[in-house]
Amino acid sequence: MNIRIKQLKGNVVNQEFIKEIIELWNKNAIETAECELDESDRKAIQEQIEQYIQSKYGVVFVAINENHQTIGYGIASVKQDLVSDILYGQVDEVYVASEYRRQKVAKNLVDDLMNWFNQQDISLIHVYVDLENELALEFWEKMGLDKEFFILSNN
Repeated sequence: MNIRIKQLKGNVVNQEFIKEIIELWNKNAIETAECELDESDRKAIQEQIEQYIQSKYGVVFVAINENHQTIGYGIASVKQDLVSDILYGQVDEVYVASEYRRQKVAKNLVDDLMNWFNQQDISLIHVYVDLENELALEFWEKMGLDKEFFILSNN
C-alpha cells in the first residue's frame, strides 16, 4: 500500500480534491450522525475548504492512495484567543475512509498537521472530540494530547 500525504495549496487542481473531501465528509456524517449532507451543506463545506486553502491561517492535507483517490483528509487552523491575545492551533477535521483505518493514515495526517503548526510557531493545540467517540479520544491521547475539560452546550 502506497499512501502519500499532500498539502493543498491555492491552485485549480484542488477542485477535484475538494469534491472528494466532501464525499468523505458525507461518509463521516453518515457514520457519526446518521445523516447525509444536503446541497447547502456541501456548498458551505466547499467554501470553507477553499478559504482554508487560500488563508495563511488554515491548512488542508489529503491522503491519496496508489490509484490517486483521496482516502482521507486533515484540516486545521490557527485561532486567536481574544482575551489572552495568544495564537493556538485547532485541528478542525481528520477523517480516513473505513477501509484505510488502522494503517497509520490518520497518524500521518496528524503528524503533517502538527508539523504545519510547528512551522507557524504554534505549540498549543486544541481538538474537539464528541464525548461518545471513544476511538477518537483514544487516538488523540496516543497522539500526545490530554483531556483538559468538557465543553457543555445548549443544543
